[in-house]
Amino acid sequence: MTGDDRFEYNLRAIRELLVVAYSAVDLRALIAYDEEFRRLRYEFADSDSILVLADKTIDYCLRRLLMDYFLSLVADDRPAQYARFEGKLRVDREGGA
Repeated sequence: MTGDDRFEYNLRAIRELLVVAYSAVDLRALIAYDEEFRRLRYEFADSDSILVLADKTIDYCLRRLLMDYFLSLVADDRPAQYARFEGKLRVDREGGA
């Protein structure tokens, strides 16, 4: 997987999307069943709140250039919540939103 460097991500909006769209249990389940996120499961502690899980997921996606892929998973899994945030998640580096 590769990232798309034409965009910068609005990490605050992505974090808010995850907190609104998922419980800790639901986000763990989304991660657990996807091959790209197999290693991320081991970064989660049993006591992690949804805020901590969201931050760890965002960090993992940025390190591994998986943010576009991850956002597509969220869009498929939680389309209504994703639609509420879609226009805020990326900022075009070339001047547009």
